[in-house]
Amino acid sequence: MYDYAPTPSRLFLPRNNVSEHSKPLPIIIPQPVIPGYTTPGYATPLPEFSHSTSPAWNPDSQLAHHDVEPASDETNSTHAPGLHEPKHALLDSRLLDARLKVIVTGGSYNHKELTASIMYVDGRPTISHKSYTTTTPLSPEWVTPKCPNPTRDNGLLVIIKGDHCGKYVRRIHHRYEHDKPVLLLGVVHRMDGHADTLTDERLELDTSFLCLCDESKEDKKRNSSLMDSIRQEARKIRAK
Repeated sequence: MYDYAPTPSRLFLPRNNVSEHSKPLPIIIPQPVIPGYTTPGYATPLPEFSHSTSPAWNPDSQLAHHDVEPASDETNSTHAPGLHEPKHALLDSRLLDARLKVIVTGGSYNHKELTASIMYVDGRPTISHKSYTTTTPLSPEWVTPKCPNPTRDNGLLVIIKGDHCGKYVRRIHHRYEHDKPVLLLGVVHRMDGHADTLTDERLELDTSFLCLCDESKEDKKRNSSLMDSIRQEARKIRAK
């Protein structure tokens, strides 16, 4: 009988032993190539940096989805606070506490003229209507500012958009530009319980920039003759 000796290939090998031939090959990740930059042979290539100006991702944001496309510049501009006009002309913090005449269509209102105010509710400007002791928020989609008649509305106005938004003005005169009325306005300072003070600032705006304000009877009396002399002077100049 011959002594039997197993060949090396049939020797028992532990399960945790891995031969050199079965070891996984290392994965080599190519370094990004930076245009115009040559890396020395002895140096580690530099990574490519992103210069994105986008804000940090907010997991609570409604835009935190993989399939959402980046918003356009026009969309972003409407949400930049203090820099651009809001979606609704009256939702501007510069109009806080102004008593605005508006036309409301929606809910229980059908082309109803109301007095509305802009106030903060839950940290956001809100269009609200106060009736006696009850304040009701109005949906912006229901509300249209009541613009002045360019030939006869001499009451208090407020500018509702543009660089001069929030300034109180009163009509001096009007003219037509390409058949479109343009109002000559005097900027006034207001103080509760006192007559308005007419400033030296003059503006020319079309009616879409303006909204009529609600005035108490007392305020109307205090300011009834405020603009008389300057309106007469404007008529003389126009008549020449």
